[in-house]
Amino acid sequence: MPTHHLRSLTSRPVRRIHRRVARPAVRDLPPAGHRLVRLAEPPTERRLLQRLTAILEVLAGRRAAAQIRPLVDEALFARLAAHGPVPGAHHRIGGLHVCRPSETALEASTTLTSGGRVHAVAARFERGRTGWVCTRFHVLAPRTGPVRAYPERPSVA
Repeated sequence: MPTHHLRSLTSRPVRRIHRRVARPAVRDLPPAGHRLVRLAEPPTERRLLQRLTAILEVLAGRRAAAQIRPLVDEALFARLAAHGPVPGAHHRIGGLHVCRPSETALEASTTLTSGGRVHAVAARFERGRTGWVCTRFHVLAPRTGPVRAYPERPSVA
């Protein structure tokens, strides 16, 4: 009976290296059923713009509200899901301004150009057990009434 010899494809023996992955402490884990996310790092400006765009797409009716459920808190989700589509589906987002009033909160503002009108958008993101979620979102529409001319203020001499 012939003997078969298997030879290695590499000239030297293969050494497997197993690395230990640092795991968060049990007290830092989110409740069961939630995805693990990096809790310590706030979202970058690019991520904030993506989240604001997703919320605006829900308002415009181009995205299902269920897709943004992990990005917003329950009260805001209920408000966005109940809100009907806003006319003016095409919009352009301006530059983002971000401030951090505390370690667990971010506030972002930008402009939204839609149909020749410019709107202000303000949002607040807070860090919770499952990561950073949007807790407040407002699109501030321009005033629709007549523009009033303000009388000149007397100069102080």
